[in-house]
Amino acid sequence: MDIFIVVASLVFLITLHELGHFLFAKKFDVKVHEFGIGIPPRLFGKKIGETIYSLNLLPLGGFVRMMGEDEKIKDERSFSEKPIWQRAIILVAGVVSFWIVAALLFAVVSFQWGVLSQVAPDQEVENSYIFVSNVQEELSEGVNREDKIVKIDGEEFSGLNDFKGKVDNQTETITLQRSGQNKEIRLDSYGIEGDQLLNYLEVLELTYDKKGPVEALGFGVMRTYRVTKLQATGIGMILKGAITGSGLPEDLEFGGPVMIGTMATDALNRGLPDYLTFVAVISSILAFMNILPIPALDGGRLLFLLIEKMKGSPISEKIETRLNAVFFILLLTLMVAVTARDIFNLL
Repeated sequence: MDIFIVVASLVFLITLHELGHFLFAKKFDVKVHEFGIGIPPRLFGKKIGETIYSLNLLPLGGFVRMMGEDEKIKDERSFSEKPIWQRAIILVAGVVSFWIVAALLFAVVSFQWGVLSQVAPDQEVENSYIFVSNVQEELSEGVNREDKIVKIDGEEFSGLNDFKGKVDNQTETITLQRSGQNKEIRLDSYGIEGDQLLNYLEVLELTYDKKGPVEALGFGVMRTYRVTKLQATGIGMILKGAITGSGLPEDLEFGGPVMIGTMATDALNRGLPDYLTFVAVISSILAFMNILPIPALDGGRLLFLLIEKMKGSPISEKIETRLNAVFFILLLTLMVAVTARDIFNLL
């Protein structure tokens, strides 16, 4: 069921992305031959009007096949014959749809469940919890950063002051919550006395701060912007390392579909708010990756339109086709390599 939900979420995101291309193609009277969910071979298709709506075998993908998209066709309804600004909007619409979905999901989570925020020392709130912000090496095998502490010696507590008040030399166990599952830790297994616990753990009291409708929408937009900016910063660090020869940042991690699937399952186990937040982050990442000026991506096609605008004529159809093919193979190879690495790390 977890796998089904994760795959369905990705299909949902990709479908909305392609819907952005489709709607603006229709708006500018470009003939759309097919709107496909998934990657062929085709499982099912129905022609409505001039467009075939299809469901294809491989679920992680989608496409909008337009007249004149991959070759120059002399027809008033051909994509290749439309003004550059219209073609650019059709391409950008798919990318923007990812950002819109991300902002809306962030907004829904902040409105319905709230935004995680730290409780001030003199503040009293209901429904707060204790969050492990750092853990010393002696306890690192049993306790992880971002674990919740839910019980002391089997008893619940209320707030940070109550938590600290229950930790004394008689304390024997703490109960953690991780990915929706509880785990009991015996302190003597790690050679730690009860009253020494806070020497090995740094904790924060957190709560969920709900936003109003307008504030939630603003929060969603700003959160999407910050996630996108973080990606741009990461790409900048990679390019800087490549140019200067300093290599990749030490804390930089690459992940493919397997890692994404694992992270999605973990988020789903933590609850619906965490999962929707995860989907929003993935949607932001997909938007940013698609807008990069790399052939075979929407950003690469926008780059070709910019070149066409600057030189006054389209780039050679043969060159564009070859560049798209080469970079598609490179991206596919990279995805296979990263996926193989993810699988190897899981073994």
